[in-house]
Amino acid sequence: MKQKTSLLPQTLGLFTLIGGMTAAPAMAQTATTDANSVMATVQNGQQTTATPDRSGNNLLSARKINATTIELMNSQKQRITLDFYGNGIFRLYLDPAGRAPHNPEATPAADILVEKPRRGVKSLELKGDAKNFTVMTSHVTLVFDRATGGFVVKKANGDVVFESLTAPTFDKDGTHLTLANHDGEYFYGGGVQNGRFSHRGQVIAIENTNNWVDGGVASPTPFYWSTKGYGMMWHTFKPGLYDFGNTQGNVVKLRHAEQYLDVFFMVADRPEALLSSFYQLTGHPVLLPKFGFYQGHLNAYNRDYWTEAKDGRGFMKMEDGKTYNESQKDNGGVKESLNGELNNYQFSARAAIDRYLNNDMPLGWFLPNDGYGAGYGQTSTLDGNIENLRQFGDYARSKGVEIGLWTQSDLHPKDSIEALLQRDIVKEVGTAGVRVLKTDVAWVGWGYSFRS
Repeated sequence: MKQKTSLLPQTLGLFTLIGGMTAAPAMAQTATTDANSVMATVQNGQQTTATPDRSGNNLLSARKINATTIELMNSQKQRITLDFYGNGIFRLYLDPAGRAPHNPEATPAADILVEKPRRGVKSLELKGDAKNFTVMTSHVTLVFDRATGGFVVKKANGDVVFESLTAPTFDKDGTHLTLANHDGEYFYGGGVQNGRFSHRGQVIAIENTNNWVDGGVASPTPFYWSTKGYGMMWHTFKPGLYDFGNTQGNVVKLRHAEQYLDVFFMVADRPEALLSSFYQLTGHPVLLPKFGFYQGHLNAYNRDYWTEAKDGRGFMKMEDGKTYNESQKDNGGVKESLNGELNNYQFSARAAIDRYLNNDMPLGWFLPNDGYGAGYGQTSTLDGNIENLRQFGDYARSKGVEIGLWTQSDLHPKDSIEALLQRDIVKEVGTAGVRVLKTDVAWVGWGYSFRS
């Protein structure tokens, strides 16, 4: 997601409308004097009843506000906003507190949507009768059940894409949406869900669990898409939980810790079109440089000590034929370095690069400081350590490998930090030639908004 611009990389549910007081008969519909509105009225002096509202979610009226927006009113006098950002992209918003559509809050400040997320809407039509309100564009049709507040979304050819099962609910845990889960339907997305990519029958967390193994989530995104031809993005930074038929096989249960409903739906025939709609809203992902498509190597090469394993059962066998153990504590062993300049070549970052080449393994990029307390030089000054990094970068580039760094600490010099862990991003890039930054510490907070 994009800081102060949009959600980054990195992955459309369905629901009904909240509201309703006591059950009351719905009346037959005729157009009012406002051609853009459909209101409850009396036809020929007789009140015509639809199915009684037993859930308190019946819809009383609907009106077209402008070329892209429909507003529905439920029996609690709550406004439900249906706003189209393209022919097949719409936003559904309902705040029981009565607030108008707005951007979600994030600390520090961040936006999910790009500055100009809208595309033209060719046409937007609203119709109504005693049972339904129907909203149509050239690509999608939404049919709202006036008695329940639920709705069905169809493609232009009439095929059902998805449907709501119950009205959304609001409680101490947040906002809940319940959707249909059809036979043969599969779900993908949610950001980086470690160890899995297909979510049918699974529960996934839309939350940074700070867990890098199977089942953990380190980079969540409140977006998923379905093989039925729809995608959903929940417009929030709050934690969420998506249940794709785990507790009930034919039901999708969605929840976010937010007290209002604000979701985007995309409808399209192909996955790439759904992703394109997501990118329209949030911005395109980074196009990786060519070297980024190759394998990368991340480790610490400026911190540890290596001692020979006398029994031959060490951690790693080196070029001299002996096996060695590694320790972060000074145990009298040989200390590693980036360039092998301390008569320690086989324990250096240069040796690690050479091992790829010697074994005909492709390598595109290399981070030599990926470990707490590592740094990238062993001199007494920041400039001296940057020179050490530059020498390593020159060697790596001579082998067709670009270098990068992990950000353990701040990106700019601070006198209070020892030279080993001092950082100067300007010189690291301009002098040493750094081309990759790994920012999982000191930059990224618990959600998916960025902090600097």
